[in-house]
Amino acid sequence: MESGLRVIVADDHPLFSEAIAEQIENSLSGAKCECVETFGSVLARLEAGDVDMLVLDWDMPGMEGLPSIRVLRERYPSVPMVILSGFISSIGIEEILSFGVQGLVPKSMSGKAITSAISVVLNGGTYMPAQAAMASPAAHSKPNGSTRPVSGLTAREVEVLHCLAEGLTNKEIARRLGLQEVTVKMHTSRLFAKLGVRNRVQAVSLALSDGLLESH
Repeated sequence: MESGLRVIVADDHPLFSEAIAEQIENSLSGAKCECVETFGSVLARLEAGDVDMLVLDWDMPGMEGLPSIRVLRERYPSVPMVILSGFISSIGIEEILSFGVQGLVPKSMSGKAITSAISVVLNGGTYMPAQAAMASPAAHSKPNGSTRPVSGLTAREVEVLHCLAEGLTNKEIARRLGLQEVTVKMHTSRLFAKLGVRNRVQAVSLALSDGLLESH
């Protein structure tokens, strides 16, 4: 992951935002997080510049849903944005996607899973949870049209999947697991085939949506 990543975590519950910030800093090499508690503070911090990612609570002081998202996108179109919410069923999925939001993450997910979802966005992907996909099929389509991944992942493939979720390169995965890089490529190819995806971003997004990382 890019060194010196600067992340704003916006949530009006300090214990939650600080826990997420700590998880991000521990999981993403070189990441530095700043926590704010109001939408006004988000705007002020973005105005100051030097922000690479915004993790934003959908329900916080000053936050007015889609109108607020529109303001952020008009003023700061290049800053990737992930929305956190405890009630994702009440959010218009296609609407926030149309405004350029790259991720919608339930607060019920573990800190590690939330960080993995953020990694998907940082790698150029879009993360939407399974329940969002059911509410809006176009929001999280699978390349082969399936709704669930193929079962039967081997223990090694699960290990590789976890490494992919951390944003590790094939060389880094090989070093961690004590494998040759060519062997890692073989495992990732088989993993993609079983999940019905084309690349690591899709693999991690699908695994998070269907709870594969959590269940293992």
